[in-house]
Amino acid sequence: MKPRGLRFKLTLLYTAIFTVLLSGFFVVAYYLLASQLDATATDELVERATGLRGYLRFENNQPQLVFDTGDPEVASFVRTATRYYQIYDLSTSAVLVQSPDVQFLGVEFTPDELHSITEFPVLTDIQTDQGRFRFFNDRVLSEPGRAYLMQVGASLEPVHLALRHFTRLAGWLVPFAVLVAAAAGWLMTGRTLSPIKSITRAAQDIEVTQLNRRLPVVGTGDEVDQLAVTFNEAFTRLERAVGEMKQFTASIAHELRTPLAALRGEAEFALLHSQSLDDCKITLASQIEEFDKLNHVMHQLLTLAQAESGELRMAREHVEVTSMLLDAVDTFSLVASEKGVSLEIDCIPDLALTGDRQWLERAIFNLLDNAIKYTPAGGHVNVYGRREGGKIVLEVTDTGNGISQEALPHIFERFYRADPSRSKDIEGVGLGLSLVKWIVDQYQGTINVESRPDHGTRIRILLPEH
Repeated sequence: MKPRGLRFKLTLLYTAIFTVLLSGFFVVAYYLLASQLDATATDELVERATGLRGYLRFENNQPQLVFDTGDPEVASFVRTATRYYQIYDLSTSAVLVQSPDVQFLGVEFTPDELHSITEFPVLTDIQTDQGRFRFFNDRVLSEPGRAYLMQVGASLEPVHLALRHFTRLAGWLVPFAVLVAAAAGWLMTGRTLSPIKSITRAAQDIEVTQLNRRLPVVGTGDEVDQLAVTFNEAFTRLERAVGEMKQFTASIAHELRTPLAALRGEAEFALLHSQSLDDCKITLASQIEEFDKLNHVMHQLLTLAQAESGELRMAREHVEVTSMLLDAVDTFSLVASEKGVSLEIDCIPDLALTGDRQWLERAIFNLLDNAIKYTPAGGHVNVYGRREGGKIVLEVTDTGNGISQEALPHIFERFYRADPSRSKDIEGVGLGLSLVKWIVDQYQGTINVESRPDHGTRIRILLPEH
């Protein structure tokens, strides 16, 4: 079974809520109307009985209605009021006066029922074959002091008829209103979801080769616009990631092609030409050197892949930064000396932070390695360590080739080399600074680079102490 769409679900929910509210409204309206009609019927009955009592007289203990028969309004009132009308003698329980309609209904109190009435006036509802009737019962005293019970009644059928009409009206109106609401809900949800459908179609049309395309943003600032903006931001990140992946793949192929070509060339040369044992050793030594380059590339790639996938974790331990910098300078002092580069350190004592010494050392090693590689003989490389505003500041400066302003934004990208033509004779795969950037990010630190071609470079790292 095909799942229902969001439009159907929203319409169904809206219709259900509307149906419940409308039904609740009619139920409340029904009870309010019933209460109002009942109260009106009671008020009219009490008013009718009170008015009729004003015309009641007793002669020889016989009740009589005395009124001006020449007044049509009074005559009409008495005629209406006495339609359901009877009088009991409370002392004998006898019915003294009884209208034909009451006699037809067969409404008559027994002596026990009469004597059970202790408070006057009182209302009594009686169900008969002709419907439900309400009687107003009141005690009347004659001049000699005899007590009588006057009953004036009225049919409740008009009340019930009005309620039946209301119920019938609601029975027709509620389904009709629900259908109209469902249709309106269907149209409204269709219009509301129309931009989302457009976004869906546009997103479906975007292929991997078309990640530069973007979804239309109307500019209304509503949730649909925000959704389109969010999708566009996601496509931008995806485009950047795919671009980096393509560049990464191309860079790997480029970096591996040179040592592999060298290995193949040396192997083919050895096969085509007879070589002495010493020549074979030289060839094998060269191949081992190329293998070491390949192994270094693969190790750097594996480290970056593990870092970006979250497999690598930083230890949380006390790191003596001063000692670490001194060890790093000591490690690279021989390399710098052989190249004719001056390597110096200026670090305050007892500089420390909480972190992972192994990864911090790797970052410093990579920076020193780059600085010495790209600094010509007679140049200087300096390492600084100090504390500024609660931060640990590590700096590596050199007087080397420098980096152009165009290249600065890209130096932390994998396999990026600022000037391949100037550094083609310098070993390296362009992964060191990418790893340094990742290490600094793990500390929630910052890394800044200042450089000018032929004037040198300064790389400044700020790390929190804790």
